[in-house]
Amino acid sequence: MAVLEFDTRTAEVARAMADRLAAFADAAVETPHKTAGPGAAAHGSSLADGYPGIALALLHADRTLDEPKLIDAAHALLRRCAQATAEEPLSGAGLYAGTAGFASVLLDFAAYDRRYLPSLRRIADRLGEQIVATPRLEPGAGLPVAVFDVISGAAGQLAAAARLCTALESSPGEPIRTAAERLTEYLLRVTEPDARQRPGWFTSSDYFPDYPGYEEQAPHGMYNLGFAHGLPGIVSALCAAAAAGIGGPGPAERLEQATAWLVRNRLRDDVPGAAWPNLLRAEEGTGLPVAPVGGHAARAAWCYGAPGIGIALLSASKVLGDTALEATAVGALQRVADWAPAERNIFSPSLCHGNAGLLAVYQRAHAVTGSASFRAMAEDSLSTVLSLADEALPYVVADEPLRGDFVDDPGFLNGAAGVLLALCGALAPQATGWDEVFFLTPA
Repeated sequence: MAVLEFDTRTAEVARAMADRLAAFADAAVETPHKTAGPGAAAHGSSLADGYPGIALALLHADRTLDEPKLIDAAHALLRRCAQATAEEPLSGAGLYAGTAGFASVLLDFAAYDRRYLPSLRRIADRLGEQIVATPRLEPGAGLPVAVFDVISGAAGQLAAAARLCTALESSPGEPIRTAAERLTEYLLRVTEPDARQRPGWFTSSDYFPDYPGYEEQAPHGMYNLGFAHGLPGIVSALCAAAAAGIGGPGPAERLEQATAWLVRNRLRDDVPGAAWPNLLRAEEGTGLPVAPVGGHAARAAWCYGAPGIGIALLSASKVLGDTALEATAVGALQRVADWAPAERNIFSPSLCHGNAGLLAVYQRAHAVTGSASFRAMAEDSLSTVLSLADEALPYVVADEPLRGDFVDDPGFLNGAAGVLLALCGALAPQATGWDEVFFLTPA
């Protein structure tokens, strides 16, 4: 496929997807108390699957495709988000289901339209106060991943708070600055090894998520290695704190230790480049992590696997100026690029666990390193996303969380909005700024 033809097809799919999401937005605004369409969000203000992520996609699609109706729909849907939040206040501060996600999207809107700045300052204050008021479990006997992870926990909250501190030029004592400092201190405690050298982010079996397989894999507890729920996400959040000047030298010092831990605990095999399993099991009695000898690499996704870990290590290598760590990150990302498509175990078009996520990862990796191989991998992922597009579907693409299980989802993390954002980044490099909320750090 010629480059021009490739770009034309990408624009066609992006425009069709944007039109469907604009229609979804119109329905959500006109009939706010009814389901707006297939897969309509349970809570309008959730970034993961609600109105903010769709509004963000329409904002960037307008700037990429130059269609005024898209920005009109984006503004209207964002106003509907604010209304939904007023009607049903967000109970949590999390990035993907709480106030941090809504604030992150509002930040992008304020960057393009200064009229949103007063609202942004108000939501930043509210988020800061909410974070400070949130009780947090301390490391010791084991922690649920939701208290420290990217999706609901401290890592996602810190990344959002750090972005807001920078954008609003916050000063000490302001609620969002205080919140960012508290979250940084908390994640430093969570990543501190105890007297037995057991990392604080250990998750005991009492706190296992409600997914099958954990008890069999790790009956005595585990250490999550996914970007979405484990140490790599914490690494990226500490990168955001370091870049924003929050926490003094602490974040950078801990990044050195945490990234060294990840490098030591990669799979030991004869394949070039680094890879990791989904988790490390804890040893009976001690709770110490058991080295992954002879294990299987996780799927090649943002949420779990070498793409998410590699991009976190790449961010940390730039913060630390560590060329050896950068080489490990590049090796991990290249290993995935060298796999045959079937080995990657990726079949959905989505951001979280699919090909749009790989497109975003390798666009970011190419922007940071200039690697021609990473650009080729991004183009390969784009081609796969386009092959999964079907205008007979309500949102042009459907998530496939399990083989043969298709879900019509307009949202950001698993649905059409996230795919549209990845396509916008492929069409216009300046449209990749949205990926800060995905990777927690700016390129």
